[in-house]
Amino acid sequence: MGKEALAMSRYFENELIEQIKDANDIVSVVSEHVALKKRGKNYWGCCPFHNEKTPSFSVAPEKGFYYCFGCHASGNAIKFLMELEHLTFVEALERLANRANIPLPEAKLSPEQRARDERRKKLYEASDLASTFFHNCLTQTSIGKVGLDYLKKRGLTQETIETFKLGFAPDGWDKLYRAFHERGIDDSILLELNLVRKNQKGQFYDFFRNRIMFPIMDGKGRVVAFGGRVMDDSTPKYLNSPESSIFEKGKLLFAFDKAYKSIREEKQAILVEGYMDVISAHNHGVTNVVASLGTAYTRDHGHILMRQAEEIVLAYDMDGAGRQAAARAIELLQNTDFKVRVLAMPDGKDPDDYVRNHGGQAFKELVAKAVKPLDYLLSESLIKHDTNDTEGKQAVMADVFPYIANIDSQTQRDDALKTLALPLWLDNSTIFRYFRDYVKKGQIELVDTASTPLPTQDLPKGDAEKLLSLAFTDGEVLQHMMSYLPLEDFEKIEYRGIIEKLFTLYKSEGRLDETAIQSVLSSQEYDIYSRLVVMSDDEYKVQVPALIRKIRLHSLREQYKAHSIMADQLKRAGDSTFISELHKCQEIQNLIREWSK
Repeated sequence: MGKEALAMSRYFENELIEQIKDANDIVSVVSEHVALKKRGKNYWGCCPFHNEKTPSFSVAPEKGFYYCFGCHASGNAIKFLMELEHLTFVEALERLANRANIPLPEAKLSPEQRARDERRKKLYEASDLASTFFHNCLTQTSIGKVGLDYLKKRGLTQETIETFKLGFAPDGWDKLYRAFHERGIDDSILLELNLVRKNQKGQFYDFFRNRIMFPIMDGKGRVVAFGGRVMDDSTPKYLNSPESSIFEKGKLLFAFDKAYKSIREEKQAILVEGYMDVISAHNHGVTNVVASLGTAYTRDHGHILMRQAEEIVLAYDMDGAGRQAAARAIELLQNTDFKVRVLAMPDGKDPDDYVRNHGGQAFKELVAKAVKPLDYLLSESLIKHDTNDTEGKQAVMADVFPYIANIDSQTQRDDALKTLALPLWLDNSTIFRYFRDYVKKGQIELVDTASTPLPTQDLPKGDAEKLLSLAFTDGEVLQHMMSYLPLEDFEKIEYRGIIEKLFTLYKSEGRLDETAIQSVLSSQEYDIYSRLVVMSDDEYKVQVPALIRKIRLHSLREQYKAHSIMADQLKRAGDSTFISELHKCQEIQNLIREWSK
């Protein structure tokens, strides 16, 4: 659960939250979005948060938990809806409360929190109203006819205009400001949203004038900002809303609210540069297209797409800025879980031009021919440099080596170097030598994930895992365990922190409340906790005494071994403190005898 969710959870009684969770069977909630099959006591399906073919998403109905052994997504029914549908904690809680016909009281907000929420509400309302203002100007007034004619000439249907709620900003000094002022909307709201500006004389004027307007919406479909485009050759061609408290351009993708279903169905996202690239594609039936907002691709964009898409196709303009943006995106997407391909638009056209001239099906066929990043980078470099001489060959290597060096697999690096050698007319040994020199000169540390052992985050198999899977859901088992086992008996340090926090919580509250647990554990600890809880089995309960004894004996024997080695080393060194170590060995041996009875 994120910080926002934790904060919002404090506005409701934990008992109510638990009541809502209990009233919504998690299997029923998840089944509305994921096909589940029962296997043992749990239900399994393909994870909705990452793309997979083999089901690794487990739902434990008795525990009210889900856990993915692939991407480690975990939580309860509330978190499931938050993550899947981009809801806030309160929105997810309301959804489940309505589903179970449980009345939800108004959140208990402090005056400061209530004022902040009210302010944000007004910002969203004003943004939506501005969108309606621009849209009505375009579709219902003579002022907007020039804009409507412009869009129709570009082949946009009325349905597309309505879907994207396209608009027109009239060519007046303060038409929007006066309209909003008459409605009593506070000037500070308009200023914060950058819908208006204030000159040195204290006069307000509209920020957008005589432009086609593109509402920018967040993942929930709320208008948060605007882009404006001129209809002639004047500059700037595009004018975008500066960032505000409800708009961070690096964290949003234009049209994601309209494209995410298609992206999820096709497991592919086509990333373009401009508003019209997106809209033209959607207008011609290619609806898995989104765009970054005046910025290059960012890691936050990846976080938005990671749970929807398996593949990202970069379809940027092939001008200087587009090539730079593609190179930057390739760098950020390298070694991620995405399959990445790059589409070099033919004849210098942008996607908007191509789709309008050739249609949506032709664009899809073009996308199917997109190439791997290495092939794209190599092709771009070969166009720039003459490889008939050594200088040209070295220039191509300088362009491509950084990408190859960042490949996290030795085998794939070797294959990439062999690919590079062919158009340069170099044998493999020569290209490998050049690459070794490059790595040595740049002091680059190469990575090989194939030789890195994967973390063992599979089903719980050990005695500690079996015991903790019960203790984490049953306070009495936890208390019984802690009365016999010191924290040091658990070999995994990460377990010790979770045990200590949950035991402190249990002593304080007298129970293990799920909401409280989420508030005290870090995200990494919560992942471990969720994995163990999902895989717990009531059959382990009869094993609790035996599990405690086995864990204790294992720990004592390890301690005995360590002190014995220390005593031997001290004795050989002539250090008389070896006697103290022998005494400790004797004490531990006595404990081993007692626990072995």
